[in-house]
Amino acid sequence: MIKHSIIAALVVLLVASLVFAQPVGTVTYGSGTITPTSNGVIVTNEEVTVPMEQQVQTAKQKTAMHQHQVQHQAAAQRAAASAAATKAANEASLKKGEPKLKVHKTTTTTGTYDVSITNKRGTTDYGIAEESVTNAQGQTQTEGVVYSSYSPSKAARANAKGMEISLAGGATLLYNKDSRGDRYSKIGMGADVSMLKDVCTHLALGLDYMMLHPGSKTYDGRHYHGIYAHNISLAGKFTLNPWDNFQVYLPMGFGMMNARMKTVTDGETAGDNKWGASMYAGLGVQYDFTASLFAGLEYRYAYGWISDKNLTPFHKDKNVQFHNMMLRVGMRF
Repeated sequence: MIKHSIIAALVVLLVASLVFAQPVGTVTYGSGTITPTSNGVIVTNEEVTVPMEQQVQTAKQKTAMHQHQVQHQAAAQRAAASAAATKAANEASLKKGEPKLKVHKTTTTTGTYDVSITNKRGTTDYGIAEESVTNAQGQTQTEGVVYSSYSPSKAARANAKGMEISLAGGATLLYNKDSRGDRYSKIGMGADVSMLKDVCTHLALGLDYMMLHPGSKTYDGRHYHGIYAHNISLAGKFTLNPWDNFQVYLPMGFGMMNARMKTVTDGETAGDNKWGASMYAGLGVQYDFTASLFAGLEYRYAYGWISDKNLTPFHKDKNVQFHNMMLRVGMRF
């Protein structure tokens, strides 16, 4: 009896010790899955047994890993969508023939400075900059000079006008003498009007009208009325230094002249008028007060193929010649 009681007590003690020594419980998970991500490798669903008291902590870790995996997949999907959109835009631009590919480039500007040059034609101001552009493929292209402004000089503005009209007045002298060695006239008045158009920087062509009226002269038994000469010519003006404000030029022309003069001898009047070819040449200087207004002094030698025998009975059968000195003022437009 006592033996059976002892055995029963031992069995009860063994069962109690097993009950109190055993863990509260365990949980076993299935086969594992390995997922590569940008932050490393995530292993999920591996077969593992843990005590039941750790079950809550493992579930939290599993939830966090799942959320991280979802976020990574969403970022990858957005990057793929952006790349696809860029590719589609590039292909569309290429099809239009005006490629506007989305590439990165770098622009660098170096060596910037200003230069100013002044001469007879004006002042030129410009800047020079070296601009280097490096494209996405690593190729570099450098570009150069950019001009900024030009201020023309007074002479340059004058030459740009293209046309001029001028008036002149001064003194004239008939160079011829009669058969007795006396001059037909004394110094008289001369006038001129000229209209010219530039054909190049140095040369202008146009029309010229000149009126010459030397004064009358009286000798024993002879009285020469003042001679009148009217001259119309195709005119030219050659300027030696067109880019200066003080210019030297050569006037020239060829045309027709009409001359007339009366001679009174012992109360009788003789003389006539005559037409003939003519020419003139000379030397002039002028100063540009502005781009439009100028003035100067001009000498002309005028020659007419008109014999003095058609003008007076006291002739020497010489063609008429005139020396003229005139002050000229003009305007360009």
